[in-house]
Amino acid sequence: MQLIKAGFKSNKLMTLVGLMLAIAYVLPELTDSTYDMRNASYGQSRLLAAKGIPLPIRKPGNLPYVEQPIQVDIGSLEAEWSNADFDLGHIRYGQAVPRLFVDQIPVDILDIQDVEKRKQVFISVVLPLILNNNEKTLSQRDRLMSLISARKSGQTLLAADENWLQNLATRYREDPYQLDSLLLKVDAIPVSMALAQAVEESGWGTSRFAREGNALFGQRVWGQGKGIVPAQRAEGETYEVRAFDTLSESISSYSHNLNVHPSYEMFRTERARRSGEPDNPLNGYKLTETLTTYSERGQDYINALQNLIQANRFDQLENAQLVRERLAGNRL
Repeated sequence: MQLIKAGFKSNKLMTLVGLMLAIAYVLPELTDSTYDMRNASYGQSRLLAAKGIPLPIRKPGNLPYVEQPIQVDIGSLEAEWSNADFDLGHIRYGQAVPRLFVDQIPVDILDIQDVEKRKQVFISVVLPLILNNNEKTLSQRDRLMSLISARKSGQTLLAADENWLQNLATRYREDPYQLDSLLLKVDAIPVSMALAQAVEESGWGTSRFAREGNALFGQRVWGQGKGIVPAQRAEGETYEVRAFDTLSESISSYSHNLNVHPSYEMFRTERARRSGEPDNPLNGYKLTETLTTYSERGQDYINALQNLIQANRFDQLENAQLVRERLAGNRL
């Protein structure tokens, strides 16, 4: 007791108590500060720790990188169409079609509840691609006609032209010296007919084959793993629906099929006959009548195509043309 009293008198004990209180106050602050520094990247860590909420676990740094494919949606398409002044109403009455080419069916096409809007989206996607394919084919046809004329007049063709003819004939499965027969095959597909078949075969772009495989025309391929297996394929069947990297490839394959396959010789003959008759213009509605072997449904299939052409006024798009200027960055 005397010692304590002496300590108070000498202020030694008070100094000792003060130091102990200071350490008790500062130590938790130092601990929290160190904790915050270790976990600063998570933000508000002190608050989370105070509430007893576990902090998020850091993502492991060794996870593999997965590249996500670019997907086209309705919103981005509508913005592009607006910028390009793409208006189907005006196109139906003669306005040139902007060169805006889309590689895939919009991923959210099934989300469009308005049937008319879904139709407009599908036509706007497919029409420029059909026209572009026809443009390429007609360019080949023009060169072919020029070389046929030169050969008939007795001119000797350049080696480059002979080589081009050979490659073209091979592609169209024709004898390079049977140029008139080759000319019968190198020609455009009527726009209204192509649109109607794309609609009928893909359900306005909503079918699984169109959305997953860019397949617009239901073309079959035999061999496991070469396409998409139909859910309703009959037992014992081995065919698959051919898939494509882009919609453009699907249209090119469809066009080539009509132009070379023996089953569509009637189509090619009737197309050539109408092309040479100014009073009997080429039109898809009449030429659908030659597609009797395209579908197992036969005449019912042809009736369906003709109903689609009439109901959707695809005849108004028969003579549509792409704008002449080639715009940069015109593929989505």
